[in-house]
Amino acid sequence: MAPSVLRLFIVDAFTNKAFGGNAAGVVIVPHWRDIDNSTMQSISSELNLPMTAFVRPTTKELGKAYTLLWFNAVEKVAFCGHATLAAGHVLFNILDLGVDTIEFDSPAGLVQACRGGGGNITLCFSSNPPEQVQPTDSHYVLLHALVSEQLAASRKISFYYSRAVNDLLILIENMEEQELASLEFYNSAEVVAASKELGIRGVIYVTPDVSHGGNDSIARVFNTGSFVKEDQVTGSAHTMIAPLFNTLFGKSTLQARQCSPRGGDMKVDLHGNSVLITGSAVTIVEGSLLS
Repeated sequence: MAPSVLRLFIVDAFTNKAFGGNAAGVVIVPHWRDIDNSTMQSISSELNLPMTAFVRPTTKELGKAYTLLWFNAVEKVAFCGHATLAAGHVLFNILDLGVDTIEFDSPAGLVQACRGGGGNITLCFSSNPPEQVQPTDSHYVLLHALVSEQLAASRKISFYYSRAVNDLLILIENMEEQELASLEFYNSAEVVAASKELGIRGVIYVTPDVSHGGNDSIARVFNTGSFVKEDQVTGSAHTMIAPLFNTLFGKSTLQARQCSPRGGDMKVDLHGNSVLITGSAVTIVEGSLLS
């Protein structure tokens, strides 16, 4: 019997250039094909990308409705923005569906994706407003993993947490992009222990752009319990950043920059209880997965 073939794409999300943004695998699973979590995890481990999205139409033909699951190389994930953008890019721009809106039934709930001009895609996620928390020693361990005590002393620092995203957000005021981009993260045993004590999956470091470079927010994101140390561009983080910046700075629309080594950009709009994230993507690999 001939092996079953799954269509496979590797996409760089939140960028308009190859090898920028955040890489994701996208696997198109036919409606008739049963695929279990163990198989999806094996595929994701084999690809060894930051994330792989498994997209399956809910009807026989490719149309408007899909199930969407996310896996990294070691585990199933509850929420991933960049792999969702990559999936939307494949469906709209590569497979060229004759629709302008699709819906993903995902572990994070129903996610709508809309086709935009110039190949852009807008994703609609639930807003996840973080709550300010009083820092403990563990919070300061995570702050100083990236920002030295001396540097932190000259900045206004505040700590926030969202249970829905399960990330700690550290707001650092009056820091320029070049300075934030130059800092080195130290993922020590102490950092891992602090993360476990707080029960978080990662840390978001974000600052308002004070360099007048055309951005409203500058961020870096680090996973402290996963196989990926720095998340190059992170949609889920901006479901926290958008409502926070609206509350603190009165901004409902952000031009957001993630100044990781690969770098990435997105437009973020807060609409009531929803966050609309718009970005572009580039296809790097298109092929078949024999399984």
